[in-house]
Amino acid sequence: MPKWDDLIGQFQATVFQDLNWLKNWWDFSYKDNFIPYIIQIKDEEKTIGIFPLYIDSIRFARMTFRILKPMGSGISDYLIPILSKNYAADDLLYMALKAIYEDRANWDYIEWEDVPEDSELSRFLDSHHLKRFILERNIEEVCPYFNIDGGIDELKQKISKKFLSEISRVERKLKREGTLEFSKVTKEEEIIPIMNKFFELHCKRWENTTTPSEFRYEEKRNFLLSAAKSLFKSNLLHLRYIRFNEEIMVVHFGISDGIKSYLYLHAINIDFRKYSPGSLLVYYLILEAEQEGFQVVDFLRGDEGYKERWNTKEKFNIKYEFFNHSLKSRLFRFIFHTHKNQQFIKRLSYIHRSILGIFGFFINNF
Repeated sequence: MPKWDDLIGQFQATVFQDLNWLKNWWDFSYKDNFIPYIIQIKDEEKTIGIFPLYIDSIRFARMTFRILKPMGSGISDYLIPILSKNYAADDLLYMALKAIYEDRANWDYIEWEDVPEDSELSRFLDSHHLKRFILERNIEEVCPYFNIDGGIDELKQKISKKFLSEISRVERKLKREGTLEFSKVTKEEEIIPIMNKFFELHCKRWENTTTPSEFRYEEKRNFLLSAAKSLFKSNLLHLRYIRFNEEIMVVHFGISDGIKSYLYLHAINIDFRKYSPGSLLVYYLILEAEQEGFQVVDFLRGDEGYKERWNTKEKFNIKYEFFNHSLKSRLFRFIFHTHKNQQFIKRLSYIHRSILGIFGFFINNF
């Protein structure tokens, strides 16, 4: 895969297809049963399409089901194939899906999550009747976003006057009582101390809740720190923080491609919670986006209440599920739809599991 500068110039792609991001994802997500499954489309010697996928597998009733997914699953948003801007998207998608179907002996189910509803992949799948596949479509997540158009005054008109007044009041109070600074990380050596502060604040914020911070685990901290360094190399890291009288109130771990600012994660200092540091942060990020000529502040997937306060617009991510017409794939579809959650194996009766075990033995051996 090309590096980000070449990728965004020649292909339809998002920041979540950045080479460094995907390499980092692979290093920290890899399991022994993971198998890379990458479709490359070429015109003579020129690469014009890339489908970065992988095979995961689950074991059930003496059968191994092989699941095809896009690389970056779980931590990424907007997972789309990488298509040349100089070729018809429909042609590239048709060729890739045809190749995948012809290789159906090596997969039983395709789970393609987080496909933007306005993407070429979504449009193609919704407008073509693909007889080769048993295809199912579900709206998965809402993805709020804030359009940056017009000047500062016009931006402020989009936000609730009452909400904006609350933010302005807090900002004035803080500035009367001390020094308020909105800062950005611009040097590699700044990444580690700011990320360590992020982990500290995130863990403290969630330590006495039913969902404690995942960053209490060293593995998770190492992943995000490595991701920050990788994104910095591609000039995609958007690491920001607000400091009041030398004490950090909130840290934002984001991604930016110069067109969109993606609000990925943030951690607030609970000692300042009465000042709503999260709201102040988003306000500053929107102002910064306008000043730097961005088009969109993207809140990414999730319907958290605070996103609505910014009068955001909505789009959706779609989840597509592909089954082929083999007996094994149809069996997986039956199991999948019958139980619809990850605890279904535990709830199956002994008799049902025994019958499926015999059936699995038959499929695997005949």
